[in-house]
Parts: sequence; structure tokens; C-alpha cells
Amino acid sequence: MPNEVANIDGGLPARAITAREQFIASGTNVSEWARERGFSLTLVHQVLSGRRRCIRGDSHRIAVALGIKPDATAPGVEPLHTSGRANGHGS
Repeated sequence: MPNEVANIDGGLPARAITAREQFIASGTNVSEWARERGFSLTLVHQVLSGRRRCIRGDSHRIAVALGIKPDATAPGVEPLHTSGRANGHGS
């Protein structure tokens, strides 16, 4: 049964490969991308290579930023409202 745990998201490695290909196709520097977002370069490379499961913490945030995982709200946490209003109240 250990394989069931390892395959929480079987499509993640394939999406990581796609993200890596997008870096190459666009000419984007992975180091610069990581630095601009405050991520560890080592961790970004681990996510892009499929060596991280990306289920929590920085590896999850990196996967979301790369677009290889959907951004989901944690249980019991109110989703952020992105209506464009700073305080969430009408004018």
C-alpha cells in the first residue's frame, strides 16, 4: 500500500515536465523566477523535476505558482475575495 500514498497526485510529475518545458520555450530563467517570488531555487528545481510531492508548505506554494496544482483554500479558512476593493466594503 505504500504506492497509494506516493500517488496522491499521479499527474503532478507530468505537469511539472510541462512547466519545465514552458520555462525553456519562453526563455524564462528559473533562478530569476524563484528569486522574484522568494522561493528557494533548490526547492523549485525539486518541484520541476517531480522529486517533491507538493502537498504542503513551500513546495505546494511553488506548485501553485507554477500552475501545476490548483490553488485551494485550506479547510476552515475563508477564501480571499479578489473584488479589487482594498477593504472589502463598498464605496
